[in-house]
Amino acid sequence: MTVLSSQTRKENIEKMASGPLDVLIIGGGITGAGLALEAGAKKMHAGLVEMQDFAAGTSSRSTKLVHGGLRYLKQFEVELVADVAQERTVINQNAPHIVQPRKMLLPVYDEPGASFSAFSAEVALDLYDRLAKVEGEWRHSIITREEVLETEPSLKEEGLVKGGLYLDYLNDDARLTLEILKKASELGTLLANYVKAVAFLYDADGKITGVKAEDVLTGDQVDIQASVVVNATGPWSDEVRKKQRAEESERMYPTKGVHLVVDSARLPVNRTIYTDTGLEDHRMIFVIPRKGKTYFGTTDTPYKGELKEPSITEEDIDYLLKAVNHRFPNANLTIDDIETGWAGLRPLIREEGSKDPSSISRGHEVFVSKDGLVTIAGGKLTDYRLMAEDTFPVIEKELKEKTGRTFETVDTRTITLSGGDVPKDQTFEEYVTDAVEKGMAIGLSEEDARELVEWYGTNAETVFQMKDRIDDKGRLPLNVSLALHYALEYEMALTPVDYFLRRTETLLFASERIDDLKEPVLDYMTRYFDWTEPEKDKWTSELEDAIRKTQLQYVKE
Repeated sequence: MTVLSSQTRKENIEKMASGPLDVLIIGGGITGAGLALEAGAKKMHAGLVEMQDFAAGTSSRSTKLVHGGLRYLKQFEVELVADVAQERTVINQNAPHIVQPRKMLLPVYDEPGASFSAFSAEVALDLYDRLAKVEGEWRHSIITREEVLETEPSLKEEGLVKGGLYLDYLNDDARLTLEILKKASELGTLLANYVKAVAFLYDADGKITGVKAEDVLTGDQVDIQASVVVNATGPWSDEVRKKQRAEESERMYPTKGVHLVVDSARLPVNRTIYTDTGLEDHRMIFVIPRKGKTYFGTTDTPYKGELKEPSITEEDIDYLLKAVNHRFPNANLTIDDIETGWAGLRPLIREEGSKDPSSISRGHEVFVSKDGLVTIAGGKLTDYRLMAEDTFPVIEKELKEKTGRTFETVDTRTITLSGGDVPKDQTFEEYVTDAVEKGMAIGLSEEDARELVEWYGTNAETVFQMKDRIDDKGRLPLNVSLALHYALEYEMALTPVDYFLRRTETLLFASERIDDLKEPVLDYMTRYFDWTEPEKDKWTSELEDAIRKTQLQYVKE
């Protein structure tokens, strides 16, 4: 398995600066990760830089589902739904430890503003199955009002007509992004987080030939030469394009999505529910059980402001609480019930030259600037692979014109992601059972071993091997110290927030453990990186700030 450590990062920066790349990708979210994977598969000399941590932007702030966009059928975006819905199966096959199929519930209400009637819900779910090519036991089924309430007794009874059970997929967005990047690294793509493209390099004809990049952690700058530079920065796409010499119109129209987390005892649900808000606003929300918690969202509001850390406002909270309490009338949730939350930005695109929000696209688009910058923007988490497929003909055309080189065709549908190498004669569930035994053999409880296997897939065996290398002086539970050391050695985790928020989901779904874990984790990382006291203080402060924001202390005060 390819090592991805702080030392790897240092070496990768040096390698990227030492000679021209075929392609340099700016952006380490899901879109950039998909490009990095395909570049590696094509045996290109490729690199990727990300100004924050991998997946720190939109790609760790989604609804954490790989879903096919059922709601887009209401907008008659049939082609988009077909493409995205079929991709769910591909991702599940390539990353069975991350993306798992589940039957989700669509309750149907007879009320003003309802998205679906009893008739249209059945038509939509049937079309959804057909577009996604769903067969057998996973095809949708229509259940009675009584059956809906039997499985989800907390739902509002008034106006409930029936329900639909349909296929969608659970996911962890940051972990999916990381596993794609790890596979890209294995295939030869050079990766470095916390490296910002601060300016473009140009040739005598005024065409982009690379970037001036800054190591955000040290302040050092290097020039990275590349035949093609790709802007895959999501909501930051316009910000990157503005660094060019030639002026271009803004194309991005970001909207903000907010999700909130409560204890499952306060909002018990047995499966993912996708429902109208009931507020006559033509909006739908997800309500999703996860590891003893329930989270719900999302909002969809136009956003202007700081892209790096969009905040959750009282207005966002009031809206989601009103919607959930309307649909679950006995919950009576208040702001005090909210344990954590997160906000993310959708990188939506408007038509070139348009300022009209009605021209916003839910799809993706590839465009090349006058200076030669290739930009891929828009899209959804689920169609990251399709976005890469659509971008590479443009990249390869540019490369052929500049270098005369051509590259082999690859089918990324068949490339297993890191952690997904389940033996062909086993299902993932069967693999988990066998691997849990290996975890228990090193002293883990069955519960902890299972959690690690389900989180890391076949990489769990490498995680178990960390036992002889950890040095936590017994202050951390074994499962935590294993995951931490693995994150440092194999997932380029550089800060405590990287670990707590994106290498694991402790900050979001186990925030009650943070007070016990933060000091020993900080001490472990201080020894590992040999931080000075001022450096440790800096990362401690960053972690405390992330805890405050994630737990919404700034709103509750």
